[in-house]
Amino acid sequence: MDKVYIYPSLGGSFSMNRYFDGLVSGLQANDIPFEVVRPKGSGLKAKYIDYPLLTRKKKRNKGKHIIISERYAYLVPFMHEDSIVVCHDLHTLYPQANTPKIHQRLYRFFLNKMFRAKKVVCVSNHTKNDLLKFVPKFSTHQNVEVVHNGIEQFWVDQARVESGNTALIELFQSKQILLSVGTDAWYKNNQWSLKLMADLPEKFHLLRIGAFNQSNEGLIQDLGINHRITRVQNLSDLDLKYCYQNAKALLFPSISEGFGWPALEATLCGCMVISDGAGAVSEFLNVEEHEVIQLNKALEYLNSGELVYANVEVLIWRNQTMNLLELY
Repeated sequence: MDKVYIYPSLGGSFSMNRYFDGLVSGLQANDIPFEVVRPKGSGLKAKYIDYPLLTRKKKRNKGKHIIISERYAYLVPFMHEDSIVVCHDLHTLYPQANTPKIHQRLYRFFLNKMFRAKKVVCVSNHTKNDLLKFVPKFSTHQNVEVVHNGIEQFWVDQARVESGNTALIELFQSKQILLSVGTDAWYKNNQWSLKLMADLPEKFHLLRIGAFNQSNEGLIQDLGINHRITRVQNLSDLDLKYCYQNAKALLFPSISEGFGWPALEATLCGCMVISDGAGAVSEFLNVEEHEVIQLNKALEYLNSGELVYANVEVLIWRNQTMNLLELY
């Protein structure tokens, strides 16, 4: 097969870095030659001057050219005609995001350039629907497809893991743990989880993997539940899997998700997910049959202690990559 050229995000986003790493691992697993096209340096010059110049140099190279984020679709006019852009979410354009007008215009500029790509890959049907809603002209694009994110084989393996983190072990031995995992962006709706904690008996304790924003930290103080929350960051995958395998449930009350890795990870580890299935979550968790506990049933579930498993549809990176390249 021709070489695949990957144009990564230059930022430090965990999800973009994970997507990039997964794509690379999928190419390696399928013995597909690839090259990472990335400018040296950083900052606005690297992003908007060096990157387009470097992309233009690669234009003559035969193969598939993959931009891993819609925010870099401004590179499309400079690149090979066999271009693929991956679109993750359109939260920037949601009214609830209160995105400054200038940033919305810049983002729409990226999306308009993405229209020139030979193929647009959305990571979920939810993202595709948002794309068609916010930029209707994509309904006329000849090749807008959905390829769900892959996940590492580590999460699919069912074996239980042990943690060497004594603080985590002691926490799980002494408390009934609910998990909150991920960023604290507006669409994560983490204030719902905090209000739920205030309504639950003292035996429940929230383990927050990641930081809370300033507004939610203020809410924690107002609710008087700071002593019932433990905050940790930068856990290894092994420790995170340990948390999923031993927690009572993952609280995942998002009002929108481009994909929703934590919900998928938790379910694969046998951890119940409390969610309305908003956004893409219902695409791989069977919310309609109530195998995911919905938000308005959370108190009832947690008091009953009944464990319910969700049906899961999952792609490991090897297969996700082949779907992306139309070879699988």
